[in-house]
Order: sequence, then structure tokens, then C-alpha cells
Amino acid sequence: MSEPDPVLDAMRRHRSVRDFKQGEPVPETDTERAVEAAQCAATSSWIQAYHLLEVTDAQERSALASLAGGQRQVEEAGAFFVVSGDTRRHRLLAERHGQPYVNSAELFVLATVDASLFAQNLTLAFESMGYGTCYIGGIRNDLAAVDRLLELPGGVYPLFGLCVGVPASDPGTRPRMPARTVWSRDRYPGDEEVLAQVDAFDETAAAYYAARGAPGRDWSGGIWRKFARPLRPELRDFFHSKGASFE
Repeated sequence: MSEPDPVLDAMRRHRSVRDFKQGEPVPETDTERAVEAAQCAATSSWIQAYHLLEVTDAQERSALASLAGGQRQVEEAGAFFVVSGDTRRHRLLAERHGQPYVNSAELFVLATVDASLFAQNLTLAFESMGYGTCYIGGIRNDLAAVDRLLELPGGVYPLFGLCVGVPASDPGTRPRMPARTVWSRDRYPGDEEVLAQVDAFDETAAAYYAARGAPGRDWSGGIWRKFARPLRPELRDFFHSKGASFE
């Protein structure tokens, strides 16, 4: 039998915290420790194409909470960050050396992947110190307004927010699909097997919802409804305006 592993245990304890203790900011020393650990995430060809912007101004955080759909944790968490893909420094280096910055869809993907890997390491670092975290995809509701508020330069792509703070309550963890549902060998499973796996997970999800006072819900129902309409169709034009290429 495998020995207990503190890293794996910390990963399994992840939950999205939306209720934070008021008046308990995240000390700068803790943020620096977390960022230094997060920077050890893999980065394609050492490009380190990400940026973490901490928003400390109360009015700006209130505005961001509103832009994110009224998510009060953006205002109330001990700290709030915006995670961005960052190609700005690469462009400046090319300019300084009198060389073209040859843009492509690959460079946008690299920045998005780099930023996401960094953010996941950052979340794990904060959670290992006892903080609660919550990603805020809602800032993508109006990225143009977020961009204007934060005065981000070209080549910097805001992707999502991150709340960090001392939890005021424990929301518990959501169940995940069994590992074999998202892990296969050599080939992707056939459609019938995929749907059978979904049906099995729906039973788990239904029990989770029922225990929280929402009987009759399951996982697949929420998923097919979510993807039955375009989601944030303006994102392509926004990222293009910030210098991203999709060619």
C-alpha cells in the first residue's frame, strides 16, 4: 500500500471558496512565497509567458466584482489577482533588437498554457499555506472593460481572476469523474463508452446535488445546456485587439 503523500492530499482537498473572513489580507510575504513556487511550473521553451496582477484598490475590486457578475468574493477575499498570458516582454525584446515579432496562433496558445500552469501551481501553493482560493472566469464577461480598468498594454491577455484568503466556511469538495473516465491508453474511447461513463457519473452528481438541496439535477444536464449557445463570442475580437493572432 502506498504511503500517505502530503502533496496528493493537498491536491485532493481543493475546493472553490467563496466565503472569506473579512479584514484578513494575504501578507505580501506569503504571496511572494506562493509566486516563487508557482514559477517552478513547466513553461514552454522557458518563455515564462504569464503575468500576475494583484488588484488592491477597493473601488477597482468592486468594479471587477460587478463585471464578473456580482461575485462578492472578488471584493471580500484577502487578495484578488488577475492572471494573464504575457507576450509583452517578448515583443519588447524583438523591438529592442530591431527584429520582427512573428505572431501566430501558437504564441497565443503558448501564453494561455503557460499562464494556466503557473496559476494551478499558485493555487496549490496558497492552499498548502491554509488559504482558500476561487478562480473567477467571470471577468471574461466583459474583458474590454476589465482591460480599460486595469490599463493593460498590448500583448497582455487577461484570462481569469483568482481570489485568495482565509476561508470563513468549508464548502466541501465536488466529486470528480473516476480517473479511468479521463484516462485511456493508446486510443480515445468510443462514443458508446464515453456516454456510459457519463451516465455512471450522473448518479454521483445527482447524489451530490440532492445532498445540497437540489434534487433532480445531474452533471450531463448542466453540460448540454451550457454548450447549447455561444459562450462569450466577443472574446476572439478582444484578444485580437490586444495583439493575439489566430492564423
